[in-house]
Amino acid sequence: MASRRKIGEILVEKGFVDETQLSEALAAQHADRQGTGKIGQFLVSEGKVTPEQVTEAFSEQSGIKIATEEDLKKLDPAVLGEFPIALAKKFKALPLYADTDLHVVVTDIDMLLFNQLFMIYRKNVVSLLVSTAKINDMINQAYSSVDNKEESLNAGDFDKMADEDDTIPDLIDSNDDAPIIKFVNNTIAKAVKEKASDIHFESYEDEVIVRFRKDGKLSIVQRVPKAAQAGLITRIKIMSRLNISEKRLPQDGNIKVKIAGNDIDFRVSTLPSVHGESIVLRILDKRSQKLSLDESGFTKRDLETMRKIIHMKHGIFLVTGPTGSGKTTTLYSALTEINSPDVKIITVEDPVEYQIKGVNQIHINSKIGLTFASGLRSILRQDPDIIMVGEIRDKETADIAINASLTGHLVFSTLHTNDAPTAFTRLIDMGIEPFLISSTVVGVLAQRLVRKLCPACKEAYYPPAAILEELGLDPKEYANHPFYKAVGCPECGYSGYKGRSGIFELLMIDEELRRAVVARQDASDIRKIAAANGMLNLREDGALKAIKGITSPEEVLLRTQEDK
Repeated sequence: MASRRKIGEILVEKGFVDETQLSEALAAQHADRQGTGKIGQFLVSEGKVTPEQVTEAFSEQSGIKIATEEDLKKLDPAVLGEFPIALAKKFKALPLYADTDLHVVVTDIDMLLFNQLFMIYRKNVVSLLVSTAKINDMINQAYSSVDNKEESLNAGDFDKMADEDDTIPDLIDSNDDAPIIKFVNNTIAKAVKEKASDIHFESYEDEVIVRFRKDGKLSIVQRVPKAAQAGLITRIKIMSRLNISEKRLPQDGNIKVKIAGNDIDFRVSTLPSVHGESIVLRILDKRSQKLSLDESGFTKRDLETMRKIIHMKHGIFLVTGPTGSGKTTTLYSALTEINSPDVKIITVEDPVEYQIKGVNQIHINSKIGLTFASGLRSILRQDPDIIMVGEIRDKETADIAINASLTGHLVFSTLHTNDAPTAFTRLIDMGIEPFLISSTVVGVLAQRLVRKLCPACKEAYYPPAAILEELGLDPKEYANHPFYKAVGCPECGYSGYKGRSGIFELLMIDEELRRAVVARQDASDIRKIAAANGMLNLREDGALKAIKGITSPEEVLLRTQEDK
């Protein structure tokens, strides 16, 4: 009998890795004393292949069919209800439905799992494969819809304050019976499941309103009785390790919880108001953030320019835009791309939103004197190659960043301006000499986020000439070109949009622009020079995404109102 083919061989045969990469991975795996592990998992951890590619190779090796979307839609709550979530998470498996056989989603062959399934269902098991990266989300969603019905709060539930211990288990299978704890846990789990970026608990005269921000838009998800307010706020403060007796001053904290086996961080902010404290939880779910320049929405030309800038040996690269426009995510994506063992990267941030392996990250703390300026001054003594400063807020920070650039460092930072050309005048207004700006700033990126149309329900249409003209497009040229508009369906929560993409204005400085900066020419003159050299403004880049059907013309106009 022929021996079973190895996963590594199949990955090479399919072109997912080459022989050299496989050999290097096997050697590295052995050197790390992980020789008994699975080479597919090791290659995924090293970023050489995707979990889906390993699943495809395993399917060919084992002969097990990969689960399709149609298979997953056959989930039977009655069948799932007989299989405890603890076993589902332990074995990375999910029973779907039963006919003469039991059909189960798995990530691997595990005889112990099959024995457990047979003992529960007394049926032959038919396996369907999914990737290890996908199974946790499937378990989360499946058990949330079957077991964890949306909790509501009644005024009578709050006869006593919930002040339980702040260590909570995985929220999906938490056994806490206290109404306040169940409500907070379910609200957090629901927000993560729906890929919200923020949870707002807002105190009003006669109620507390819970809102989620999804794709940049806030919507009400629940109204809570006023009687629940004290318990609700206290519970979140306990989880955040904040002072529960301090109700007069704002406080900042953080929460780390498990949801379906995944670690999720939350940044917590409390704010006193007329009717009591309001709380906002910012969800820092690295799984939902694609820290990749390729996934950010750059045109091919701008992507090439970005890569040229971030691989420079020295200089200052600035990202501009209002709060919530994705500046930090873009910088993280750039750092992730250039991060390597032979480069030392140090960041000073407020706060550190995502931890990047191999990058030294500093969280500023103004209460003890650790500011952007003092942190930046200190890290220069740590011999870094690349520095990221969360924001240039004042002349002192700008001066240190410029000196760092002049001494051979590549500096990334953000600046609060509406467009790229205005960054130069903003630095001049801070008191920085124009000749220093022109000799250190190598590029400026302005950006916004636009909502992407839901692919399941977007609808083609032909916008009126006035809309096309406002987008900067020739109505005659695009009269017969279909654009797309938002409709709404269950897939996108009836919003018509699902996810967001960046629109960009990327300015790379050249000799002509340097002379303009030294001459203190205003932002409009700098814009004209940059446009003549091929720079697209925010609206023009947004129009390209509308032409491709990524977003709607109305969304582009909404997000670029000031860029006319």
